Amino acid sequence: MAHASTQPKGRLYLYRSYNFVDKDPAIDKVRTIVAKEGLKHHEIQYLSGVSAHTLHEWFFGKTMRPQHATLAAVAASLGYDWTLVKKKDLDYEKELPRARDDWRKQHSGKNGHARARRK
Repeated sequence: MAHASTQPKGRLYLYRSYNFVDKDPAIDKVRTIVAKEGLKHHEIQYLSGVSAHTLHEWFFGKTMRPQHATLAAVAASLGYDWTLVKKKDLDYEKELPRARDDWRKQHSGKNGHARARRK
């Protein structure tokens, strides 16, 4: 199953640029820094304010999509920042038409026409 946006139940909307099957890859990034620092979950709880139970649910439990603010709080408490680093340049003239077509297909009604926005 791919990552879905928060839309009304009954429809699955996929992100073109950020898909995962099981758990959000951000969980693995935090798991890596937690292991690297060698702290126990309850110690990270004291430093970050994020409960040891939450950490356990991320790493071993059912949590698939933790809140970004919570992930960032744990990272910051261990001395890491959550930065955005540009990894590639995109050709927007080529990419936008494809993205628009994909978006329209996902958000179209049964007859193929885009549904009107709710007010």
